[in-house]
Amino acid sequence: MTEQITLLKTQKVLDLCSGIGGFTLGHLISGGFETVAFCEINEYCQQVLNLRFPQIPIIPDIHDITVKSLAGIGVREIDGIIAGLPCPPFSLAGKRLASLDERNLFGEFFRIICEVRPKWAIVENVPGLLTAEGGEFFRALLWQFAQMGFDVEWGVLSAYAVGAVHKRERVWIIATNSQSAGWQSPRSCFPQAGTDAAPVGGGDATHANCWRLEKRQPLPVTQTASAQSQGCSRRIGYSHESRPQPSFSGGNDRCTALLDRCIVTHREIDDWLTAATIPTFNRLSRGEIAALPADSQKEYRQLYAEYQSIRRQHKQQLMALGNAIVPQCAAPIFGRLKRILSQQQKNS
Repeated sequence: MTEQITLLKTQKVLDLCSGIGGFTLGHLISGGFETVAFCEINEYCQQVLNLRFPQIPIIPDIHDITVKSLAGIGVREIDGIIAGLPCPPFSLAGKRLASLDERNLFGEFFRIICEVRPKWAIVENVPGLLTAEGGEFFRALLWQFAQMGFDVEWGVLSAYAVGAVHKRERVWIIATNSQSAGWQSPRSCFPQAGTDAAPVGGGDATHANCWRLEKRQPLPVTQTASAQSQGCSRRIGYSHESRPQPSFSGGNDRCTALLDRCIVTHREIDDWLTAATIPTFNRLSRGEIAALPADSQKEYRQLYAEYQSIRRQHKQQLMALGNAIVPQCAAPIFGRLKRILSQQQKNS
């Protein structure tokens, strides 16, 4: 039987690199959290977010997120940050340039943490994050969290383990800071120039607050330690018992009942996102088009333009779904976070 945990107050969440909202859907399953702002640059994903969460504002560019810009859209309280940061810098399918890749946004992620000063953060990425640059990139992430007073847990969870028909393994990082008074000022969150650190962040490397450790022995991903005392963290596994048992809807569409209730207010999203095929279109040669009556030629060109538009939208759908966070995977991560926060509340 799943343990029911109730937090003293609803946690206000900033969702970075939101995609089509899979991370936020995950905490809707868990309960106790409220997303107050999205950050997503892709216009198609913005359309999906606006349909699914019309009341939540969207900041398009992560570089524009500051306390001032958040206040400008009415967001003045943030308890935690969730981020599905771009994975190409770390994916085994790419060149794995990591800190040299301009798409690496971990520098901006840490800048925003220093700006907002949340009590916790969750990051999702591909397992290649653990081994990028011989393990040194991940070691640097743990070190930076520790410098800011966070304790960190991480583990790998597969979509297959929560009922999906695909593997999609992802690493999840949970960072918690129980003592807000332990926050260092934004200027001292990272080491200063001239120390034993070097820049990290690809496109963010020019930012003064983006640093990583010099090359050292790779940190074994199985290591267990305290981030506060040793600059690293403890790796956690997700047992079968710790995962929520899916309660699939009557339609057997692999959506949980809670997800159904969220999506049901915008049923058009279901068809929009899950369409697996596109209409067929018999293309004609130039000669065949020329042989048609003038009205038929005009109709053909109009239909072909519509067909091309559908193809472009279908490509956007596939890209958005391919990059999406599986909500049923995010749910047990939020469950784990709730247990941590609940224990902190008892100890305070």
